[in-house]
Amino acid sequence: MLNKHDDVYELNFGPHHPSTHGVLRLKLRLSGEEVLSCEPEIGYLCRNVEKIVESKKFLSIIPYIDRLDYLSPAIQEHAYVLAIEKLLKVHPPKRAVFIRTIFDELTRISSHIMAIGSMTYDLGCLSLFLYGFEEREKIMEIFDEVTGARMHISYYVPGGVFADVSQQAIQMIRSFLGGIDQYLQIVDRLALNNRIFIRRTKNIGNISKSQAIENGLSGVNLRASGIVYDVRNSIRYGAYKFLNFTPITLTGGDCYDRMKLRTLEVRQSVYLIEELLEILPRGDFCIEALWKKDIKIPEEKVIFSSTETPRGEFGIHMFVAENSMMPLRMHFKSPSFAHIQFLSKLLVGCKLPDIPAILGSMDFIMGCADR
Repeated sequence: MLNKHDDVYELNFGPHHPSTHGVLRLKLRLSGEEVLSCEPEIGYLCRNVEKIVESKKFLSIIPYIDRLDYLSPAIQEHAYVLAIEKLLKVHPPKRAVFIRTIFDELTRISSHIMAIGSMTYDLGCLSLFLYGFEEREKIMEIFDEVTGARMHISYYVPGGVFADVSQQAIQMIRSFLGGIDQYLQIVDRLALNNRIFIRRTKNIGNISKSQAIENGLSGVNLRASGIVYDVRNSIRYGAYKFLNFTPITLTGGDCYDRMKLRTLEVRQSVYLIEELLEILPRGDFCIEALWKKDIKIPEEKVIFSSTETPRGEFGIHMFVAENSMMPLRMHFKSPSFAHIQFLSKLLVGCKLPDIPAILGSMDFIMGCADR
């Protein structure tokens, strides 16, 4: 819609645009190809998970948690079962803690591979998208071997995990880790060292340290701007306290650095999993008596639990009544929600062709934002 006084016009970018990676509408005001303002609209998905879970028993909620950020279901499950374990004041067996962390990092690799592939696809490179699916398929096969499911695994339960990791699964994990470097070399060649990709992403979508903090960013989008914050390091949940782990940061804060940091975190996850496999303890993998019957919380409580997903800090606020078998209220802290809201500031001043690069570099998931 053109303004009759000048060349300022309005453009609807989405909700069904390939580079919005879901049903997101951006109401843009443009002068030529320069963005003057941006109004993100979330709400086309209407998942209503926060309300649905109020009528579900604690164990029945786990599959719903899987489907929020559908590219990092295991890590979200981790946040949920940690909240239940805090309420019950129980501690899972050490082997279960290690298995959860291994699956967390496999999930992180899988998600970052999808982020790399989808961002480069948005900029015209189909190859990395296809190569990425080939690598991700190997992770899906590992999940299938252990849990019987490929994507929404519902694997973590209060008190541990519902099945042990077999020697065959461990061998599959080792085999995958041994071959991932070849994929990362392809990423370096086709993207990070590609002059076209560099020109499309360097000094595009810059986020300063102060902007990242003021707008509640987390995860890669925060660390690429030089902020050393990672829930795995700050809280040390799971088996991270047994590992030599330090968050990776970059200082550029642009689309290129956000992309590069994801590749660096894939390599780091490989090292973490290898370290976990070397020290994986024997013993029980769950407290069976805890998750094979209905869970009842004896006293009224409010709890917060969080984990570090590939998109940032995912948190669960849970309100529980006395002698309750289901939550009174749950609220999810979604990293994608904060990142999408920040687009109203981040896109101002950029050019229209830069928008797909910026959206891809932010790596948000609409299922988690509209919950």
